[in-house]
Amino acid sequence: MATNNAVNAPFPLSATQGGLGIASPTAHGVLVAEGASAATPIVLGAGQILIGTTASDPSAATLTAGANINITSATGAITIAATGFGAFAWNDVSGTSQAAAINNGYIISNAGQTTVTIPATSAEGSVFAVQGKGTAGWILQMNTGQTLHYGNSPTTSAGSLTSTNQWDSVFIVCVTANTTFAVVSSIGNLTVA
Repeated sequence: MATNNAVNAPFPLSATQGGLGIASPTAHGVLVAEGASAATPIVLGAGQILIGTTASDPSAATLTAGANINITSATGAITIAATGFGAFAWNDVSGTSQAAAINNGYIISNAGQTTVTIPATSAEGSVFAVQGKGTAGWILQMNTGQTLHYGNSPTTSAGSLTSTNQWDSVFIVCVTANTTFAVVSSIGNLTVA
């Protein structure tokens, strides 16, 4: 004799059997139930999650980015990444030239003098750093139309800042998008050109 219960069923149950309480479920819906009430489907959009409350059913929502956070939602994925200074990363440079990327620092390990070139496009607040390690030091090179202010000594347009000792370092910030940069901190006697 065949039985029809949720634990021991030799044939498939309909959606209204086994306590679900819905006749035709919504495709891709997440079921939410409360006590003896029928289950209700909530359909999530691309990159959405369920956010709960204390007084009602959870709802479909997207995450909101805070300061220095970027959130990208896509079908089946949510990517959270730091931006601004929170995304700062150090890179070892073994060659003699390096194109800088915003919010990156460069440890100069080549025995020859290494040139680090600031990008032509930098948002206000973008930061860069160069740390000497190789014996011949480094040159921080600006592009045409860009100047770097080292205290009250600015570089010329497309000028540079050069280390004089192996362990010299500099940390700079873009103060006017794409064009004007300022030294926040430095170690050593740096040459402005």
